[in-house]
Parts: sequence; structure tokens; C-alpha cells
Amino acid sequence: MSAARGPADPGWSELPFTPIRNTVYAPEELFAGFDPAVPGSYADTMDFAAYRWFVATGRSTPTEPYPAMMRALHDSSLTLDVGRLIAGERVVGIMGGHQLPRTSDDYRAVAELGRDLARRGMLVLTGGGPGAMEAAHLGAALSGHPDAELSSAISTLSAMPTMPRIQGIVAEDGTPHERLVREAHDWMAPAWTMSRTIASPVRSLSIPTWHYGHEPTTPFATHIAKLFQNSIREDGLLTIAKQGIVFTAGSAGTLQEVFQDAEQNFYAPTAGDFSPMIFLGRDYWTRVLPVAPLIEALFATAEPAVARERAHRILVTDDIAEAADHLEAFHPATSRLAR
Repeated sequence: MSAARGPADPGWSELPFTPIRNTVYAPEELFAGFDPAVPGSYADTMDFAAYRWFVATGRSTPTEPYPAMMRALHDSSLTLDVGRLIAGERVVGIMGGHQLPRTSDDYRAVAELGRDLARRGMLVLTGGGPGAMEAAHLGAALSGHPDAELSSAISTLSAMPTMPRIQGIVAEDGTPHERLVREAHDWMAPAWTMSRTIASPVRSLSIPTWHYGHEPTTPFATHIAKLFQNSIREDGLLTIAKQGIVFTAGSAGTLQEVFQDAEQNFYAPTAGDFSPMIFLGRDYWTRVLPVAPLIEALFATAEPAVARERAHRILVTDDIAEAADHLEAFHPATSRLAR
């Protein structure tokens, strides 16, 4: 692992990223310097350097104008390229918990869903983190391969089943925590190694954020629009997923996305702007976190045109194929971001 650097060190003011760029990130750029065989090399990546800079300059509330401006330039330029990437695409979002174990039935189900949606010609979109997000991109990447390859991939990844809790991986002055860096490296290693062996992975898009920079970004997404500002990221994810969103089991972050999506749909200007909301896991969404009945009650109070659409837009199911069929039948309005 590289020697620790902080704001007092010469060169720290040099940006570890390019603030104005023409394209989103490829995994090869974001994780350049990562070597599965070198413990701790996760700290040598551009991704981790950017996270250290983000923390040292104030996290979500930058302490000086310069880092605030550089973040804004960076996020704006990536957002423009996202518009290019989604033009003409049927973009479907998959949201869910970052702690979903690789050994769980739900992980396999989300991976199979991502594979199914990609095979139907949809562009899979997630927040780019571990858990359900990783599973969705793994399935999409392998959608052009025989089914057995997904099972084999999950079996390999299961050697590191659960993401370590590494929230303190970077101190407030930007100094990395060496033990937590090693744990992040060990989690990342099998996914990185496998992602490099997938021949012609099918394209997918992730929009992670350095706000959650302690969570390793999945390398299975072929295009990564990693942003600094989490509010832009959250709103953007939901806005561009015009084909609809599948909500898999998750916690507070997933609930935030459910209600943000509900707000966008509740005030949809036309029926084509009311995108499907799929709740995958009937017991989870009706009993464990009984959100689905609340969403149904909410849309019953909407404007009549929107209220009538809810029966065609909201689905609670345990069936992956039913979820995919429901999404495929929808014909959305064009995203205003698409270029």
C-alpha cells in the first residue's frame, strides 16, 4: 500500500481525477493499480485516491471553493456522457441492499434477473455498489454466455461471501486504515479477477458515488459514472431508469429510492412518464418492510390519470420472469437527458 498522504503533504492539492472529461469511467481506469496478488493494492487505485481526497476536503460539504468547483465540473461532465450512453436504450434500474451475501438465494435471483433483462435488450442500471448491485451487473455481463457460467461465477465469488464493514477505511484527514484497506482488497480481488476473464461482457451502466466510497464499486459494470454529489446520483438513477425500477430487499438507502421514485411517478406529467415500480419479494415488501401497501394507497390519492395507471405500473411479485415481462411491456417516454 502506498505511503499515507494528507492535506499537509506536498502534491495533495493535485487532483487525483480529471475534472472535465468526455466519458464515464471504464473499470480499467477507475481501478488501475489494483493487483489481486498484492495485498492492499486497492489503496493504489485512482478510485481510492479520489475517495481520500473527497474525505480530506470535507466529504459532502467541501470546506473550500476550489474542491467544490472541481467536483461540480466533474459530475456535470459525467452526467452529459450518461445522456449519450442512454440514448435509444431501454434503461431499467435494479435497486437493493449492499450487504446482500454472495451466497444467498436473493443474490442469485438478482443476478438471474439482470441476465434476463439484458437478454431482452434492456440496459441494466444500478448504484454500482456491492450486494444486489454487484449481482445485477454480474448477470448482465454474462447474459451473452451459457447459463452455467453464471452459476460458476457465483460459486467462485462465494469464497468471499459477505462484504466487510469498512466504514472507517479513511480517516477525516485522508489517511487510510491499513487493516480495512486489506479487507476491502480481499473483497474486491475475486470480483476483479473474474471481471477480467469475461469475454465480451454485455454493456451495463452503474452510477456509484464517493459519498459511499467505503463500499467498493463493482467492476462488473462496463460503464461507471462515479460522482461526488450523492443527491445528483440518487435523483439521476431514478430519472434515467425510464423503463422502470426493480426494488429488491434492502434497507434505508433502498427505501429512500422507493419514495424518491414514487414522488417522481406521483407527479408524472403523462402516463408515459409513470415508470413501472416492481417490488421483488412479496413477503419482504408486504410484511418485513410493508412499503408496497403504502405505495398503493399513495397512488390512489394521485390525479385521476395517474391513479388509473397504478394497476399497470406497480407490481409485487416473487417471480423474476413476471417482473421482466412487466417491464418489457412498458413503452416509456424518452428521457430528457438522452442525447
